[in-house]
Amino acid sequence: MNTFKLSALLLLLLVAATSCKTKKNATATETETAEAIDDKVKMIHMTESMLLPKPIDAVNIKSVSIKGDILILDVAYSGCAEHDFVLYGNRAYQKSLPPKIGLALVHDAHGDKCRKLSTQKLYFNIRNIRYPGKDKDYTVVVYVNQDPGNFVDYKY
Repeated sequence: MNTFKLSALLLLLLVAATSCKTKKNATATETETAEAIDDKVKMIHMTESMLLPKPIDAVNIKSVSIKGDILILDVAYSGCAEHDFVLYGNRAYQKSLPPKIGLALVHDAHGDKCRKLSTQKLYFNIRNIRYPGKDKDYTVVVYVNQDPGNFVDYKY
């Protein structure tokens, strides 16, 4: 019986030590990932109107999420070369509670005719779309490219 208790205690200590080590490694990986993302973050371009540059190349927004002030778009498009993406917004909030704002993602393929399906994560700082007069404890519903079905709550 004594051997059983000792074995159980050793097993418990081994599991606890392993789980703590894993947590430290996960935190280090998250920090490294956050630093890599910081290099990719672009600012949103605020305009007076939503008249967008033409032509706009096709892009499929697979998912939208927010982490802090960073809007994360998972996109898919056809192409092999480097493509440019610009996110546009203005201060035309829809009258609703919480207010809603539509943003426009503009994709420039630079004439790339390659048909390979490419995917990419895009990161945009959207702090500029905060509702006027509401600096904290507020929510704005954000949707991209006139797709209200693909929206996310921006809580700040």
